[in-house]
Amino acid sequence: MSKARLERLLESGLCECEDSQEHVRELKKLVEQLDGEVVKRQSYVLKALADATRIKILHLLKNRPMCTCEIMVALDLTEPNASHHLNLLERNDIVKSERTGKWIFYTLQRSTIKETFNTVTS
Repeated sequence: MSKARLERLLESGLCECEDSQEHVRELKKLVEQLDGEVVKRQSYVLKALADATRIKILHLLKNRPMCTCEIMVALDLTEPNASHHLNLLERNDIVKSERTGKWIFYTLQRSTIKETFNTVTS
């Protein structure tokens, strides 16, 4: 089915390739050039970012480092819910935590986000 669709694309003239088998080989070669570990890592980062609450947390942390209780109050979250979101972000190197006495403050790891989007979009 997909090869038939590819044939129709080539016949339409919208694709520069004339030989469908050659085009399939080129497409497969592009996929083979991808680093599987990098793709897996990027997938986890994008999944971690695919949540409205976590996006709100990132917007808060753009302003300054914050502790869990500040994030809880700002977003009206329970402690377990806030911790879940923050732990997921931290596991994926999107935020970094630093203990100061009894308090844990979170900061953005902008490099992870930039690296993911730069690699996917470049």
